[in-house]
Amino acid sequence: MKPNAELLSLSEELLIYILSFLPWRDVLRCTSLCKVLRQTYMSSSELQYVTELGSQQLLPISNNHIPASKRLQLLKENARAWFKFDLHSFQTISIPEIFQTYYTQTYITNGHVCFWNSYMDSVRIFPTLPNPSQKTIERDFSPDSLCAVPNHYTIDVFMDQAQNLLAIAYAIEVDNYPSDEESYIELLTLDGDSVHPQAAGRTLFMSTFWLPRRREIPSKLEIFGRHIAFLRFIPLFDDTGSSLASIWWLQIWDWQYSTLSNVSINQNQLTDLTVDSIQSILSGPTVLEGSSTRSIDFCFLGNDRMLIVSDDLKLYSIEDASQPLQLLACFLLPASVFDLQCFSPTNDIACSSHQKIQAQPVTVTWISDPKHRVLSLVSHSSALDFVVSTKIFFDEYFDPEGMVLTIPWISWGPPNVRIFSHHFPCRLGVSGSRALCAFPAAGATKDEYSVYSEYRLHLMDFSPSAIRRHQQGLGRLVNEPSTVGNCESGEQLTTFLPYVEVVSNRTFSWGEFVDIWLDKDKIYLFKEDIETNRMDQLEVIEM
Repeated sequence: MKPNAELLSLSEELLIYILSFLPWRDVLRCTSLCKVLRQTYMSSSELQYVTELGSQQLLPISNNHIPASKRLQLLKENARAWFKFDLHSFQTISIPEIFQTYYTQTYITNGHVCFWNSYMDSVRIFPTLPNPSQKTIERDFSPDSLCAVPNHYTIDVFMDQAQNLLAIAYAIEVDNYPSDEESYIELLTLDGDSVHPQAAGRTLFMSTFWLPRRREIPSKLEIFGRHIAFLRFIPLFDDTGSSLASIWWLQIWDWQYSTLSNVSINQNQLTDLTVDSIQSILSGPTVLEGSSTRSIDFCFLGNDRMLIVSDDLKLYSIEDASQPLQLLACFLLPASVFDLQCFSPTNDIACSSHQKIQAQPVTVTWISDPKHRVLSLVSHSSALDFVVSTKIFFDEYFDPEGMVLTIPWISWGPPNVRIFSHHFPCRLGVSGSRALCAFPAAGATKDEYSVYSEYRLHLMDFSPSAIRRHQQGLGRLVNEPSTVGNCESGEQLTTFLPYVEVVSNRTFSWGEFVDIWLDKDKIYLFKEDIETNRMDQLEVIEM
């Protein structure tokens, strides 16, 4: 090397190698410095792929078997695909009769559907529109074959196809005071009945607490990467049998490290509960005034953060599983909004464990950045749907003296949220930076049950890349503020998180979609038989 050698004197191969270490914004800045760096960038599919990933706020999955030029082409097509909202290419799947009941819960992840009939204790897992390059799983558990433990009943089931993991929460009835039952979580491989190779053990142990022998107690089981969280509710009744309140608790495990939860519940707190006693959110049970049993919910925001949804949004750090959870910030909600429920699948979020488990090549070569996606919250009592940008939960909210900050709604909500009126008893589907919702079609009439005669699907993309490129497609940019009313209180709420919207040309009636799922590049519509009032078909639309 000559002592006076300069950057531009290096070969193009070395220039590309050096630039590849820079963040994507800095790569673009370098291209504006001179013609040589600009030409270097234009000749490199790798550099263009890095900047395209960054602008779409996605993270790559390790797949060096796919050429960089092909990855770049797929990524650009991904950005444009939603501007052609074609809903005519589809496949319809008949739902087995045993799963057409009220007791059935459904999970959709990575192109796989999981039906669980909680009453019959039956599970069926199968792929939809299978990809030849992707590993597919198909399982059918007959009644009472899901768990081999005697004298048990299943509480909840969760499937993580990306990690080949099936989690089964179950209880065993006992006669020992103070418990009427003991609860556990079984960890198995999806493609077999063996213990998961990354699990610390086959069984996760729950803290000892009192539970009545009631299968219908609400619960929620969810997995993200190395974390498993289990939320359950216990209704409390007075002498007349009326519900006064409910106790809830949330336990979290690092299932790859330990079979014991780092969150413990003090048994003494359970014996002296009163209606107005309130304990710490994760160190013990909480008694909630009122009759609602789903006033608490949660969702993972990534490997290191969790959001507890109640009358406010509490952000916790879960990075160190050996330490008690750390409260980072509290985001206040409008005073008139309560009873929020979270509908935000995590299968599309970047996770280190997912990248390790991927055993076979896949076509899609990117995944959502936890810091740049949207989550869905719904308040049925207020008839409101919230689409929230997760970016706000990754900003640093620490007081110089170490105090937890409480952020008022007016400071964080309007610019990071978009609120819609909840016209239809159906989830608002989210995946990555996109949301899918049904709105009444123009001129549609409403019947006595507040159901409209026609609906259209509205696909909304909240990524800055879509907003920047909206003129290249069919999307309509929505950046003006919108105001909706809370049907419960009459309060008017104004939000202005920008997005690009595409509306389907095809209209739908009530029975053609009684539930919606959005899973990456697929839309799932559950259809209802009008005569039997059963969900008997699943329409799969591939974008």
